[in-house]
Amino acid sequence: MMDEKLRYLGWFLLAHLGNFTDACLTLFAVSRGAVELNPIMAFLIEGSPFSFLLVKFLLFAFAVDFMSRHKPQFLKWVAALYLTVSAWHLSFILIV
Repeated sequence: MMDEKLRYLGWFLLAHLGNFTDACLTLFAVSRGAVELNPIMAFLIEGSPFSFLLVKFLLFAFAVDFMSRHKPQFLKWVAALYLTVSAWHLSFILIV
């Protein structure tokens, strides 16, 4: 039981790390001329990068907390998705 909780904690933390990396790399890309395709997030970035980060982190935190309480087995997929998105962002930085 304890091993399972530690595994879920690891996925939980990796999901947050992926979200944080995605947010930072999104702001970096937008500052270099990329376009945010999510219209809500694009609006927030145009208004204030701080508001973008605040909304992104809070919404993600609530969603991942809810998931960790009700469907923790899905945390690994969320972590994998956000880490993949971060790798995708990094590929553009390393190529250019």
